Formats: sequence, C-alpha cells, structure tokens
Amino acid sequence: MCSRIQGQRWKFNKAISNDVKGILSLYEASFVSMRGEDILDEAIAFARPLLESLAMQSSPHLAKHINDALSMPFHRGLPRVEARKFIYFYEEEESHNETLLKFAKLDYNRVQLLHKQELGGGKNWILQRVSLCKRQNCRGIFQSAGVQFEPNFALSRILLTKCIQILALVDDTYDSYGTLQELQCFTDALERGNSDQLPADYLKILYKAVLDFFEELGDDEGNEGRSYCINYTKERYKEVVRSYLVEAQWFYDGHLRPFNEYMHNALISSCFSLLPPVVFLGVEKLAGVKEFKWLETNPKLVEASKFFGRLLNDMVARKDEEKEGHCLAGNCYMKEYGVSKEKAMEELRKMCDNAWKDMNEESMRPTAVPMLSSQA
Repeated sequence: MCSRIQGQRWKFNKAISNDVKGILSLYEASFVSMRGEDILDEAIAFARPLLESLAMQSSPHLAKHINDALSMPFHRGLPRVEARKFIYFYEEEESHNETLLKFAKLDYNRVQLLHKQELGGGKNWILQRVSLCKRQNCRGIFQSAGVQFEPNFALSRILLTKCIQILALVDDTYDSYGTLQELQCFTDALERGNSDQLPADYLKILYKAVLDFFEELGDDEGNEGRSYCINYTKERYKEVVRSYLVEAQWFYDGHLRPFNEYMHNALISSCFSLLPPVVFLGVEKLAGVKEFKWLETNPKLVEASKFFGRLLNDMVARKDEEKEGHCLAGNCYMKEYGVSKEKAMEELRKMCDNAWKDMNEESMRPTAVPMLSSQA
C-alpha cells in the first residue's frame, strides 16, 4: 500500500479505502510503532478519518467494532476487555466458527469466574481492616486482572489487588481527608515503622492495614532472596507516600508547579515504580533478585510506562480534582508555557504517543529478565 521506491515517496493508495477490515487492521497495526517510523504515523492520519466515515456507512455491529477501535486501539486496551469486545463482534460475523466461538466464551467465563472469586476474597480482606472501601476493592481487582489475567497468576493478582486497595485509601487520605500536620505525622510513622505518634484513630487504622499487607508479603518464601525483594518493595512504597505528601504541600500552598518539577514527583506518585515489584513477589520463583536488580536500574520500559500512565491519568482526571486546585500535568503545562487547555492537551497527547512508542521499542528488545517480568 505504501512504500519508498528509488527515493520517491508514495502515498497510501486511496483505492483501498472501501476495504473496511483492511483499513481497520492498518490502523490497529500502527499502534505498535516506534519512534522514527513516520510511515505508521501517516497510517493513523490516513486511516482514522476513513474509519470515522466508514463507521457511519457500516452495519451496526461493524460500526461498533470500528468505533471501539477509534476510542481504544486493541494494543492500548486491557487484554480481557478487548477479548470480550471481540467475542461479541465475532459472534455477529456470518463466517464465524461455532466451535471456536464456544471455546472462546468458555475460556472467558471460566477465567472471569476465578476473578470473581478473587474479588470476594479481596473484599473480605480489606473490609476486615478498613470499612467503606468497596469502590477501591472493585478498582483493585479490575486493575490487577488487567496486568495478569491468566489463572496461574492468581497470587500475583491477589497481592496487587490488596496493594492497590491500600494505595487508593492512602491516596484519598492525602488528597481529601488529612490535614497537612496529620499527613506529615503519617509519613513519618511509615518511615520510622512506629505509629505511636499518630494523632488520629483513622490514621492508626490505615497504618495497621499497610503493616498487615507487608507482613503478608513476608509470610511467603516463594522468591529467591525474599528479604531483599520485600525491602525493595517497602522502599518504593515509602517513596510513593513521600510523593503524596509533596502533592499535599503543593495543594496547601495553592499554586501550580513548573511542569518538569511536577512530573518529577508525579512519576513517583503514579505508583508505576511500586506495582511491578508487587507483581514480581506474586509470581514467586519466576522473579528473584535478578529481576529486582533490573527494576532498580529504572529501565526505559518502566520509565516510559510511568510517563504514559501518569499523563493519561491526568488528562482524564475528575473535574472535582481540577476545581479543588490539585496539581495536574495539563494545568502546570498551561501556566508555564502560557497556552490554552486545548493546546496543552495536544502536547500531552504527543508526549503520551512518544512514551507508548518507547514502550513498544523496549518490548521488542532483548532484556536481562524474562519477557513475563518486563510485561508486568
């Protein structure tokens, strides 16, 4: 469809514009590009307006499939969410294979049943420690299943769910509930490993929940060098809490920070440095000291995922966060560079795209750790 021949640049052939599934495949494939692959950037620019037009001319089930891809390309989505969407689409195709469809549904439903059982266990665990946190529980299991949905990684999902539940409660405390003095005391308590000086009962309950989580990690002897791995994870947790305190101080100061200063702290508060070691602890013998040493180098794959996740989260942040004066990437960028919100969002989207390309490139390179570890 597109090539360079004898130095002459050829454009995408519009004769293929009626091939709906071909255009859709081209669009989806462009999201595995790396930096410098301009031809795939052109593929997006070529395919997207065509697909928007074709969606209006297609049957309802094909139009939904196209719009789903335009809203969330397959390679950027959660595997199980994308699998479910494709099963629905495939079922409506006249040429579908009944046996294949039956096995796909059976696989999906059996794995989903396992996730539901894990959801119940996670709910009981967190409610035994902190009440009124059902929202965090559902969010935790959804996110952990998005990282690793396979049945054999149940322990990894369970640990990650508990970690996300606790992080969500701590984050809400620093964002909305604690006074600056209380938050400083809580941060100090975690650093010291002593809750005697905490000024409020709710902070003592939260501190105990954090302590319980790390005690559970220490009960399992699955990983090589378990002590080192747990200590590494604890340090990443303390680092995240310190970043929450910085954000709380900015909020009480009442003014936005320069974009780079904000991002330096926000990459930590994104928790993308904490979640991978928790996943590693859950896969037991598949990850040991070598894999944790790899994490300690802050590899480009991890750095790019932090950047992508942080910016994407800020771009879809709740309006109440923005109104309350919390620092967000878009607002910091607008203030520092004197641009409109639309221009700031455009620049953040470019940064996200570049971070995604970096993740693609690093995923294709040989690494010092197994592919499973780098995907986590």
